[in-house]
Amino acid sequence: MTESLSVLIVDDSEDLRELLSMVIERHPDGWRVVATAAEGQQGIEQARSNQPDLVLLDIAMPVMDGMQALPRIREAAPDAVVVMLSGYPFSTAGQGALDAGAHGYLEKSDLVKGLIPRLERIIDSST
Repeated sequence: MTESLSVLIVDDSEDLRELLSMVIERHPDGWRVVATAAEGQQGIEQARSNQPDLVLLDIAMPVMDGMQALPRIREAAPDAVVVMLSGYPFSTAGQGALDAGAHGYLEKSDLVKGLIPRLERIIDSST
């Protein structure tokens, strides 16, 4: 299932969106970032129009945070695997994100190192 995935990145940090895009676009199976958004409402709109396979969704953002956007993104792109991103440890916010419908949770402090294998495991276990 990990071949040629389309990815939406929703995070208020432009630097992190760019960094994640670079990592994802290097995937040997041709993963591609089809859209990015800086806050939840934009993320919902991008999910609806792009129907991504994978959504990386930050929990803490201005305007509309990831927890508010999560159910609406799941509705807008029901086949997408949604992975929450956070600066908070799993013990603080992770279970709440999973209970709210996220397929996975990754701490931002660990994002770049081993990102692709962790995303592949989440995607494989969600399909």
